[in-house]
Amino acid sequence: MKSDKSNRHRNLAWAKTTLMLLVLPLSIFGQGAPQRVRFQSGHSSATLKGRIIGFDTKDYVVGARAGQAMTVRLSSSNPSTYFVIYSINGRATEMNETTEWSESLSESGDYVIRVFMMRSAARRKGAAANFTLSISIR
Repeated sequence: MKSDKSNRHRNLAWAKTTLMLLVLPLSIFGQGAPQRVRFQSGHSSATLKGRIIGFDTKDYVVGARAGQAMTVRLSSSNPSTYFVIYSINGRATEMNETTEWSESLSESGDYVIRVFMMRSAARRKGAAANFTLSISIR
């Protein structure tokens, strides 16, 4: 009897551990998936709302063509929230963290806009930021 009961507990523990190992990575990676920005038909801008906590980041992917002008503005409940923009080849187009950016684009393709909190703010207990990101392409 004892060995039967012991085997059941061991099998149950093994099943729980396996389930945790499968589900945990999915929940972690799911949070960081980039969001493709799609403009409504006839519009050249979009406004997105989001929230980040601590060291979380939120990535937005925007397709644009060379010669178009992109403007990005960020407002947040946390004054230490900024963004950086990466071009299609992974280079940062805006080397400094900023809340406003506008530039004529030199390359066609996808651009990634990453919203984040500065390290000094992100490490504070309970650090969070609600934000609004406005993106326009003309």
